[in-house]
Amino acid sequence: AAAGVDGELVLGRLEADHGDAAEAVERLREEWRRQPGIAVADALGWALHRDGRDEEALTFATTATDSAKGGGVRKALYAYHRGAIELALDRPGVARRHLELALRTNPAFSPLWAPAAQEALSDLGDPPLTEAPADVRLQAAPVPP
Repeated sequence: AAAGVDGELVLGRLEADHGDAAEAVERLREEWRRQPGIAVADALGWALHRDGRDEEALTFATTATDSAKGGGVRKALYAYHRGAIELALDRPGVARRHLELALRTNPAFSPLWAPAAQEALSDLGDPPLTEAPADVRLQAAPVPP
């Protein structure tokens, strides 16, 4: 890494977004073996998603975004990647949460992906009442005496 720049990571991200996703997966898997870390987990997860391997992609995206898994860096791009992967896996509630987090963290996080996040949220519409978290219980207000 010259001057703190990891060329393989940069090239892998570029391939995933604008080139050959399978090439990105190959490049980033090698990088993961060499130096596993949050940035590589996010990039590899995104490359796997772009290559159509969403179940495996979610494993790496979770590593990059879930503090219980060692990630949890509050980075809009990572949240967007996880949201897009969740959406591809037909998990609209979790996808919505991560897409909203991406835009809350930085509404202009990417000229390419911020508009895609906004469009995905618009397409999802308002969450149905059945998507409330399991630990949220609606209770009737107490009746005054």
